[in-house]
Amino acid sequence: MTPIYLAADIGGTNTRVALAGRDEGGRWHVRSRGRYASQSHPSAASILSEFLAGCGGPAPAAAGIAVAGPVVDGSVQLTNVSWQVNALELSAALGNLPLALLNDFEAVGRGIDSVAAADMVTLQPGLPRADGTRLVVGAGTGLGVSVLVPAQGNYVVLPSEGSHADFAPQGEVEIALMRHLFERHGHASWERVVSGMGLESTYAFVRSHEGHKPGSLTAPEITAAALAGSDPWAVRALSIFVSAYGRFAGNLALAVLPRGGIFIAGGIAPRILPKLREGPFLEGVTAKGRFSGLMAEMPLHVVTNDDVGMFGALAAAEAAAGKS
Repeated sequence: MTPIYLAADIGGTNTRVALAGRDEGGRWHVRSRGRYASQSHPSAASILSEFLAGCGGPAPAAAGIAVAGPVVDGSVQLTNVSWQVNALELSAALGNLPLALLNDFEAVGRGIDSVAAADMVTLQPGLPRADGTRLVVGAGTGLGVSVLVPAQGNYVVLPSEGSHADFAPQGEVEIALMRHLFERHGHASWERVVSGMGLESTYAFVRSHEGHKPGSLTAPEITAAALAGSDPWAVRALSIFVSAYGRFAGNLALAVLPRGGIFIAGGIAPRILPKLREGPFLEGVTAKGRFSGLMAEMPLHVVTNDDVGMFGALAAAEAAAGKS
């Protein structure tokens, strides 16, 4: 009987849960899935217990839990939701299930090779190398990063909190935005701009910067209005977002030289593909002065399958089962 594994992707807005096993071709086949509002539950354990109780059937062989925050000694304080998750405590709550706790973008990195070619959109073919380092960047509720380093024919995935590095503004409007963010938070990071919450705060800033009331549209509403051209402030906010997104990805690419590819993941990218295909995003990635030619050699892809993190969490669960 094919083993079944529990996977969860715990974010600041939603927690996505699935039970899955491998099919005859070795691909992940999801048998059951659920989505829960993270803020509406007291803990990760309550969501996972509720999900398993509703599924029935045999117990999973192991669990892989991806979390939006830095995992230190098997524990994490989530960045955008007020939960602390401990691997041993969560395992005990689930009947001592073998369990792997990993950063959400470590999970995305582990899941890249499970994504079908049809679920990748290439923005820049570059000059790919099969054994090259890979870079994964993705904006959703927050902003995630991981780096995949080749090792003995496979990849080691390095989690990162690079999204909390200092935001580097360009132009007077972005400088004013940085000052605004610094006054509100005491620190202006890339995540404060390149994320769903960042898009919302940038929209409010753009309106107030031009002498209007801030407004309170959600990130999906801002995106829809910007793509439709129905709200000039939404258009300007998304323009800032897209340019900053490209610059951030390009800055990280300079640091790690990902000749194996830059992979743009996260929930926002597939929704704004038309904007990512335009000049400001690609210019942000590649316009790096004397190294612009080098940056044009980096393959650049958008991952459109939002199960990529789940695939990585399943792979981590499979590995945890093997160690038990």
